[in-house]
Amino acid sequence: MTHEVNFDGLIGPTHHFAGLSFGNIASTLHQGQTSNPKKAALQGLKKMKVLHDLGLKQGVIPPLCRPDLRVLKNLGFTGTPEAILHELSLQSPEMISAFFSASNMWTANSATVSPSPDTRDRKVHLTPANLTAKVHRALEAVETKKVLQAIFASESHFKIDDPLFPHPNFGDEGAANTTRFCQDYEKQGLQCF
Repeated sequence: MTHEVNFDGLIGPTHHFAGLSFGNIASTLHQGQTSNPKKAALQGLKKMKVLHDLGLKQGVIPPLCRPDLRVLKNLGFTGTPEAILHELSLQSPEMISAFFSASNMWTANSATVSPSPDTRDRKVHLTPANLTAKVHRALEAVETKKVLQAIFASESHFKIDDPLFPHPNFGDEGAANTTRFCQDYEKQGLQCF
């Protein structure tokens, strides 16, 4: 039996209002405000419980590990985590916020879901978004794939695809800009991007 499941991202401890999404009104309006990651995480959990209590199937996506030292090392930074972050703050202070961003809480931008009735192998495919338009979001694709592989571990039911090639021509914002039309979840539908 097929079910629709709502997934919310748990807000991570590095959540802050950096205004990293130019063009996003909420991001711009809240830039520089004081954040309270613990309070925000508790509010998110409360919202998830309300949805669950209303009868919706509810899932949780954990926060990603931040800062992503793997990417910083790949960019040539070396030493202890403290030394790497100190050097980044000297070379590119505006990038500190990007590397500490907890933006993966916006799960609609995490991946595109292709339901099993719409795929050749009849498995649910999840394609992590490459989010190439914003540095803080582009940092998420590799870790998001690992998280999705852990959550959707049944290879007989799910296939976690690689993100699209990270180039602006293939910019992928995930399911946030996707609507699926179908008569019934069990039947083939049409996805509009």
